[in-house]
Amino acid sequence: MTLTARRVLILFLPMLAACGTLLTEAPPPNQVLDATVEHLSPAQLAAHIAGDEGFGETFSSATGLGPIFNQTSCESCHPAEGRGHPSTNLIRFGRATANSFDYLLEQGGPQLQDRAIPGYPAEKLPAEATSLSVRGGPLVVGLGLIEAIPDQIILAREDPHDADGDGISGRANFVAPPPYLTLAPTRVSREGKYLGRFGRKATAIDLLQQTVTAYRNDIGVTSEFEPEELFNPALGNRVGDNVPD
Repeated sequence: MTLTARRVLILFLPMLAACGTLLTEAPPPNQVLDATVEHLSPAQLAAHIAGDEGFGETFSSATGLGPIFNQTSCESCHPAEGRGHPSTNLIRFGRATANSFDYLLEQGGPQLQDRAIPGYPAEKLPAEATSLSVRGGPLVVGLGLIEAIPDQIILAREDPHDADGDGISGRANFVAPPPYLTLAPTRVSREGKYLGRFGRKATAIDLLQQTVTAYRNDIGVTSEFEPEELFNPALGNRVGDNVPD
């Protein structure tokens, strides 16, 4: 062994020994984030398994993907129910006006579907768009627990004027429900609108609305709740993929 090799070995061995302290252990089953909560009924467990399978399903043009879309599955944007990779970010766009914000619906807004199935053009960012927002897939673990929180508890924590002086102010967002939602009479209503909980700015009232919207906007998959295809300005219409989703 040469002198140089001996010196390298002397330096390397302590580093190798220290690596053992950096290795992590697998968490216990009750701390795995994609596991179920305890004490589910057989029906609840079956619903969880079905939902988990649907979350990982990869769509194709033969199974209802598109015709314009961002990703091919829920898990593409939320791998292992976690945050998305920057490569799966999507773009929201619009145009600020003097008194409001124009979502440029006639130009395909507010979301840019930058991919398309074969034979269809993908969307292009319109020249009229002056405001862009790049968004990544958020963590989706525990959303069912958020849905279980009574409205009154959330509203009791509203603090729009920072009355407690902690430097944080916030107000609840009330949303007009889509026709397919059936809400419990215990839900709090303000002028026909209901408390939003999900999405970047709490624009979805419950997980059904959030899921239906994500399937349609992100994957191009329509449903009995939202049967209308996305508007594609490159075609000037809502031509579908001819596959019953």
